[in-house]
Amino acid sequence: MIEFGAQTYSSTVFIVLSSIVMMGSFVLSMITVSNAVRLRNVMLSWKAGKLGGYPLFSTLFLLLCVTLGVLASVHRVSIDLFIIATYIFTGVNWFTASFLMSRRYITDHGIVKNINDPSQTVAWNSINDYLERSSEQSCHFTFFYSQFDGVKGKPRSVRLEIEVPDKLADRFRKILNYKLGRRFRQDLAQVSGFEHFNF
Repeated sequence: MIEFGAQTYSSTVFIVLSSIVMMGSFVLSMITVSNAVRLRNVMLSWKAGKLGGYPLFSTLFLLLCVTLGVLASVHRVSIDLFIIATYIFTGVNWFTASFLMSRRYITDHGIVKNINDPSQTVAWNSINDYLERSSEQSCHFTFFYSQFDGVKGKPRSVRLEIEVPDKLADRFRKILNYKLGRRFRQDLAQVSGFEHFNF
């Protein structure tokens, strides 16, 4: 029951829907944590959320739920504890899942775009080219790689953009040099009377 002053409302539907959302967020967070634990040969990883490295919406939602819970307990607002617990539990699960999904993982196999979808890992040998652009606090890398198009049956070129924190940029460049150096580092060549670089 949710009580607001003298009015009382039946909350059976709300409890059912809240329980479904709560269980769904719990399952999502457990799958994401499991995938993060099972990820092998992680060479480098960092936070990549929009709010100081943390995911924006799930972080704000969790902070709001905790704040409302604290205010409700301090001022003794007449709100069912089940509601507060449901929101906080859902917020914690949502934050956990989105935080791990927003992280960037660089593994021995390639660049992990989505930890919950192994097929979205960009393998090192599928990268055809990349560009680097530096800013004050980070380095922006753009990778071009081939991906098989299941509809047309032909490989298509896809672009992946990654912001690497400035403090990790050197380590990331070393990994790129180790994984891609042989294919991208070539000497100045003379072809058909024109000089060009092969990157």
